[in-house]
Amino acid sequence: MRKKDRHRLITRLLADKNIQKQEDFVTYLEEKGIDVTQATISRDIKEMKLIKVPSIDGGYRYSVPAETKEDTSIKLEKLMKDAFVSVDQMEKQVILRTIPGNAAAASNLIEKHYKEIVFATINDDDGVLIIARTEKDAEFLKNEFFRYL
Repeated sequence: MRKKDRHRLITRLLADKNIQKQEDFVTYLEEKGIDVTQATISRDIKEMKLIKVPSIDGGYRYSVPAETKEDTSIKLEKLMKDAFVSVDQMEKQVILRTIPGNAAAASNLIEKHYKEIVFATINDDDGVLIIARTEKDAEFLKNEFFRYL
């Protein structure tokens, strides 16, 4: 299993299970047919920047840290300065074009940063379709992205 897929699965496990030890990750992944060592899990925890938070059952459990608005703003600005190609709008929909390979990251950051005005995003390798909640929101997003031209 690729690291990226394992990280996605670990994130899902964190949402579904009360994982208190690295060995718990190993056990749950093995139940899903994925052979992984505790050392690999240790590296994944470090790379994913997982934190321990108080558990409802007592003790502490692993959790994904919440990103702040500032984190996403800085990341989005850097990505857009490096990868932005074009933007267009039609009613509530905004299409953002990026350099190939950057649309997934842009989509993720846009959903986090503009969560109040973005209904959903869909991306492929070099494009992000953003569905805004209102036409006014879509126009706002288009103008925001034009700043990077």
